[in-house]
Amino acid sequence: MNISIVGLGYVGAVSAACLADMGNCVWGVDINAEKVRIINDGCSPIVENGLGDKIARGRLAQRLCATVDIEQALRETELCFVAVATPSRANGQIDPAHLFRACKQIATALARLGKNQIVVIRSSVLPSIFDSCRAIFESTAPGLVELCANPEFLREGTAISDFEEPPFTVIGTYTPAAEQTLRSLYAQQSAPIFVLEPREALMVKYASNAFHALKVSFANEIAAVCQHANVDAEAVMNVFCSDTKLNISPRYLMPGFAFGGSCLPKDVRAILHAGKEFDLQLPLIASVLMSNEQVIERAFRKVRATGKRRIGLIGLSFKSDTDDLRESPFVELAERLLGKGYGLSIYDPNVIAARLTGANKEYIDGVIPHLSRLLVGSLDELRDAEVLIVGHRFEGVAELLEKTRAAVIDLHAYPTETRNATLEGELVV
Repeated sequence: MNISIVGLGYVGAVSAACLADMGNCVWGVDINAEKVRIINDGCSPIVENGLGDKIARGRLAQRLCATVDIEQALRETELCFVAVATPSRANGQIDPAHLFRACKQIATALARLGKNQIVVIRSSVLPSIFDSCRAIFESTAPGLVELCANPEFLREGTAISDFEEPPFTVIGTYTPAAEQTLRSLYAQQSAPIFVLEPREALMVKYASNAFHALKVSFANEIAAVCQHANVDAEAVMNVFCSDTKLNISPRYLMPGFAFGGSCLPKDVRAILHAGKEFDLQLPLIASVLMSNEQVIERAFRKVRATGKRRIGLIGLSFKSDTDDLRESPFVELAERLLGKGYGLSIYDPNVIAARLTGANKEYIDGVIPHLSRLLVGSLDELRDAEVLIVGHRFEGVAELLEKTRAAVIDLHAYPTETRNATLEGELVV
């Protein structure tokens, strides 16, 4: 395949060398003439293990060439990657100036050539910036560009192996033709390929890096507590990491509603208290409870935005198939609704007020002392509700949602889905 890569920094240089090594003919483009000269001399413009050898091999095989002339490169290729820098501004916002300039140059060159091209954003950008790039191509080279996304997951020091043996490849495209072209490019790799819309594909990169940063910070905060408690942190985390059922797994990583119950909130508070005793700051773990509270707050705002007052809540226990109400986020949501004067009916077949005993009864008496008056015995008794909040998917709930005319806020969907309602002047489906 004939490929151009605009931007020969870290990502661009590695991608160019690896794609050439896979047998493609690659044109690298950069405004820095010195970078272009270094690559054409068969050397690497950056320090990265194995990169110099790949560039030299690509030049020797005449499969890799660099130029400052973007039109020259595009004339020879049918697929163009954009890998220019997207640095941060002082406030953390992405500075897209280099990317927008590159997109404008590519669009202008393609318009002059009258040539169709698949253009792939390889740079790390948020969805809104991708939309702006798309607008540039539509205004400057209308009908000539199929804009896609292919985020990179290269780590400095291991970039070559990361490119050749990735955990997965993410392709963002709207069309089967572009998908097939990009799939064929990575056909030699054994990693799974995930095809999403471009905006979703780009967010995978940010979700991944945010989680990696989260893991580093979490491990360091746990280690700090262990050190002050005279506990071997490495031994603790070795066992922690051996759990691939819950700890190192997809469990708890799918979007949904807030956590609750008798374990998670209690144990998070306990470790925070231990940190205070050791005079330790644990900002990451401390933020977990605040973040959880915001999930409940966002659900409440969804209800408020409907402008309706009669609410039906389906599910009250902290998770399905249990009657445990202790620190249930649904109880917290119910309490908030009652406190703001909403009319509330609650259906949860697992929660029967007469059977509440012990800690469960003590907890609910302190939060919703008149719970028995709010509980209904069947889903049919929610027919007068103007808003249905779905916390648990009990038998019969799906059928109710199909026929109801009430606004539906499904806490299983994310972002919290609202159906059959006009919110802030817009119909949300």
